[in-house]
Amino acid sequence: MRIKLFFLLICLLPGGSFAQVALQKGKATFYAKAHNGHRTTSGERYNPEELTAAHATLPLHSYVQVHNLENGRSVVVRVNDRMSRKSRYIIDVSKKAAQKLGIVGAGMGQVKLIQVDKQTALSLQKAANKET
Repeated sequence: MRIKLFFLLICLLPGGSFAQVALQKGKATFYAKAHNGHRTTSGERYNPEELTAAHATLPLHSYVQVHNLENGRSVVVRVNDRMSRKSRYIIDVSKKAAQKLGIVGAGMGQVKLIQVDKQTALSLQKAANKET
């Protein structure tokens, strides 16, 4: 399945800085238990309790906001691993991220991805932590 790039937007952030935001839609899944502790492409060990993900093309250590199109939930994850460009999924998220998205029971979900800069990602994660 081809990954479709729907939009490439340039957003003006507070303070006059610019950030590039890529938007994709497709299916997301999450890492199987068998991956626990294995090294990711970035060299880190996969930890199901962290908000991380694998993506085919986004830069390692970049951040992406994942929106579940079926239930409206969202989570910000850091890309620390690669997945095949031929995968039928556009992103593979950690178990904790999958729980926040509400896709654990189904095993996958329809999502929208928005690439965000680190400062925005950390702000969104901080706000989400206050809500829980």
